Amino acid sequence: MKNLFLLMIALFIAGPFYGQRVKEQDMTMSLGSKYAYYVEVNDYTKKDTEKAWEEYVKAFGKTKFNKKAKEYYVNAAQVPIINGTKTIDIYTKIDEGKDQATVYTWVDLGGSFANPKDHAAAAEGIRTFMNDFWIFAKKKAVTQELKKEEDKQKDLEKDLAKLEKKNTDLHDEITKLKEKIRQAEAGIEQNLKDQDDTKVAIIQQKKVVEKTVDKLNNVGKESY
Repeated sequence: MKNLFLLMIALFIAGPFYGQRVKEQDMTMSLGSKYAYYVEVNDYTKKDTEKAWEEYVKAFGKTKFNKKAKEYYVNAAQVPIINGTKTIDIYTKIDEGKDQATVYTWVDLGGSFANPKDHAAAAEGIRTFMNDFWIFAKKKAVTQELKKEEDKQKDLEKDLAKLEKKNTDLHDEITKLKEKIRQAEAGIEQNLKDQDDTKVAIIQQKKVVEKTVDKLNNVGKESY
């Protein structure tokens, strides 16, 4: 939990280091080989990354999906940090890797695709744009992870509550058993006392029996 919290803080202050995240190279897309900018979002599925991308770019224009090319595209998007007041077309493809999703983006400035050699300012803006998305998606990924960890914690707390209740029940059972033992011990003491009393009664009764036997034996022998 502490590590997740620290990571969330780091994401808020990580903006200036986008050069380590945003990678660039010529990549094949629906319109041929064009200069691409891409980021890798770790611990996030392709499906979740696609949802995050659609949510992220909707502030700049309407997103559509080219099923044949498997690309997202936004025509006439307005992204000031890339091209000022002029519109651009954004093309995006999202691939799924091992425990990560890679987001490739191409930007058509209006006749040519942005590359650092010919469009230095626009390229810098795209790097910022992609880095901002990485932060946006990573926050969602970590928030999702946090939710899972919190759910695990809740489950553990429920388990602990059950164990504590069981412990209380066991103590209650011990208390009841101790009371039964106390009663049994008292019963034993009373039983021993009753045995002693009964033994005395038996001795006395034997005397009565003996007298009665004598009485029986003397029937008819009495003198008149």
